[in-house]
Amino acid sequence: MTRILVGVDASDASIDALKRAAEEARWRESTLEVVYVFEPHQQVAAYPVLPERGTDRAPDMEEQREKARKSLGNWLDEIAVDFDGIDVEHSVLAERKIAQALIERSKDADLVVVGSRGRGGFAGLRLGSVSEQVTRHAKCPVLVVRESTKE
Repeated sequence: MTRILVGVDASDASIDALKRAAEEARWRESTLEVVYVFEPHQQVAAYPVLPERGTDRAPDMEEQREKARKSLGNWLDEIAVDFDGIDVEHSVLAERKIAQALIERSKDADLVVVGSRGRGGFAGLRLGSVSEQVTRHAKCPVLVVRESTKE
């Protein structure tokens, strides 16, 4: 294998997925691609014009992407994942559909690793699990890592 893709969102489940993806990348001597997908803000709904607060425009896509890039870098620095000996690449994508973005990226991956918060039953159906969608439609094998229980 040459490329492992892991989707992260700064949740505990994605930290567990990232740790497992790093182990897989080290073991397989693969490049690890850490992908953070964010949903861009809608100009009218999320950022109304508020002159009294000193802003008269919504942040443009590049500003949002740069903020997400910085957040990802800071988050990766803060978590306890050992990346020694692993070729790591970071990607920040602005997409409305997180699962679709990971599925699209899976075309260039040999393995996709995603976290799962373990929502099942009605909540899982209603929320439309990203891990379930990626598992069903990815173009390569998918490893779903359950969030560890902290006792």
